[in-house]
Amino acid sequence: MYVLRLLLSEDVPLNEGILQAIDLRILYPSMLSPSFSDNPFECPAVVGGNVETSQRLTDTLLKALGIVACSQGTMNNLLFGNAHFGYYETIGGGSGAGEGFDGCDAIHQHMTNTRITNLEVLEASISCLSQSL
Repeated sequence: MYVLRLLLSEDVPLNEGILQAIDLRILYPSMLSPSFSDNPFECPAVVGGNVETSQRLTDTLLKALGIVACSQGTMNNLLFGNAHFGYYETIGGGSGAGEGFDGCDAIHQHMTNTRITNLEVLEASISCLSQSL
């Protein structure tokens, strides 16, 4: 959805059906849809899977559509904490060049800290949090 939104000349709300005309077909099993056991205790742990995969997919789609060259392809994840708190952040990297412009260094790009979270997701999180208080 993010890459499609980059192709639009105007801002379109996330819930306006931008994906209705898209038919996404992913072979199963594949790297994007691996085969795992139904028992979660038999499945491998995932660390940074969503963020790293989303960044590489964005790069791949942008390159395939001829929009820009690939970025550095990682989210530069930083996390630290202890038994009482955890902190997670992405660090700016670099973006790919496009026709008529150079790439940028040391910036957040594509999937690093984008504003693409659906409002309903945030509202549900706030609702769950307030109910637990």
